[in-house]
Amino acid sequence: MAIDNSLIKPLVYPEGGDVGENYHVAPVHPDYEALPPISRDVEGAKALLAEAGHADGLTVTIDVGNTDGPWHQTVAEAMRDQLQDAGITLNINVIPASKYWEIWTKTPFGATAWTHRPLGTMVMSLGYRTGVPWNESGFSSAEFDAALDEAEATLDVEARKPLLAKASKILQDSGVVVLPIWRPVYCMASNSVHGYPAHPTQYHQFNKVWMG
Repeated sequence: MAIDNSLIKPLVYPEGGDVGENYHVAPVHPDYEALPPISRDVEGAKALLAEAGHADGLTVTIDVGNTDGPWHQTVAEAMRDQLQDAGITLNINVIPASKYWEIWTKTPFGATAWTHRPLGTMVMSLGYRTGVPWNESGFSSAEFDAALDEAEATLDVEARKPLLAKASKILQDSGVVVLPIWRPVYCMASNSVHGYPAHPTQYHQFNKVWMG
């Protein structure tokens, strides 16, 4: 509630990419459906802190490994500056990338970059379903699991969109993840290279490439 994601992306990637909406389905996923825009609510954040017994503020630490580049740290710094308005002090603990991957599922608060998967249901199931190995947040919701089950069982992509949106809304409302940006992926090729599209996971697929 204390963070405005739309102010973070321009600091990291002024061009390209998308603003994140705090749920793990991207606009490039075929089963993506946009939820109503979220807005920053500093006073609401303060009220929640007071309700939780932190009326005088809260200090937390985020572990950052910059495993995908220094933009991780830039995002954390932008979050830190916004959180101050709600009385939250965010300390940034920068560690080597190799060390971060040793603790990424154990740290109470960490900055993790996820690799693209072809479907939104795949990412949600890998990262947020109850008890799965890569559920780094420890999120557990029977309602979310049931909504995700229904989305995964629906083969028609258009019919799946509103079902996955239901699971997305549950995740967004939980506050378990701040997902501020979807970063752009760039691909370069000579003008003589044809049929070589950019791949979101940066795979090199040459089966349809030709030169001329």
